[in-house]
Amino acid sequence: MQGHFVSGRYTPITLLLLSLTVWGIGVFALPGTPITICGGVEPGAASPFLSNAVSLVCTVLCAFLLSPLHFSERRVHWLTALFLWIASLSLFTHTNVLWSLSAPIFMLLLRMLLVCRPEVRVEGLLFAAFATLGFASLLMPQFLLLLPLGMAYMSMMNVMSVKRIMAAILGLVTPLWLVYGTVYVYQPADVLLIPLNSGIDALMSISFAEPLPIRLLLTFADLAVLLPAAVLFAGSPVPGKPILRRRLEFLMLTCVWLMLLSWLYGNDFGLFYVWRLPAMAILASYILTLKVNKATNVYFIFINLLWLAVAAFSIWQI
Repeated sequence: MQGHFVSGRYTPITLLLLSLTVWGIGVFALPGTPITICGGVEPGAASPFLSNAVSLVCTVLCAFLLSPLHFSERRVHWLTALFLWIASLSLFTHTNVLWSLSAPIFMLLLRMLLVCRPEVRVEGLLFAAFATLGFASLLMPQFLLLLPLGMAYMSMMNVMSVKRIMAAILGLVTPLWLVYGTVYVYQPADVLLIPLNSGIDALMSISFAEPLPIRLLLTFADLAVLLPAAVLFAGSPVPGKPILRRRLEFLMLTCVWLMLLSWLYGNDFGLFYVWRLPAMAILASYILTLKVNKATNVYFIFINLLWLAVAAFSIWQI
């Protein structure tokens, strides 16, 4: 089964059709959820059709941003379709509009970071990436928790220097400087600071996630991808290019960091899960394409059963 999946000509089409089918099931399986933008703002209601439609559009946009990135010497033609399949089975995420809208922003940040390489002048790229992070933090302060990942990437890719650190810091503070300057000149514009001010208070108070069955299942499913990928990566020379290996190392670090944040900030457990879906799809594709034998075929069936279990357990809201 794994061999047919990896080399199959119709694998992407099959995954896309199955993903659309599951998304359609989600319209009837789960109700819409209230949209709370920030504290002090009345929540609005989203219908099941609207929330699933927004989720689908945002996930397709994430797949579009993911497709040009390379993580192996040979192109995996079904990577984006696999990402859509995993996202479609995460039914509980389809009803949360804010999670869905944040996913393309996270994917854009990830893509902007991954193009920063030692061979090019990265000061401008770093400024743009961290400026995007600053703007995203104004809308959703949880993005500030990604700052350590940005600094870690600079170190892993050997693009760390005083000049480049200053470019990153300048990019991060530029959106804050623009918004606070606008508020200083025009006081009614302080409404722009409501999401940031209310979100910072939440970030300062850690609330451990309750070990609900769906959360334990999600963590187990992610570890079932992350740990085998790390073991295979450590014992294999594939990929051989240093930049590709560093990218995979960074993705593993990203998954670990987001999993840790999920349990430290229980109210945002699903948000950080949505953010690590692209990395999980990439690591799963790495495992499935590295070797094709009896053991990996059993693993292929096992991991798909786990993802199907996530869809079944989604009747419990996270």
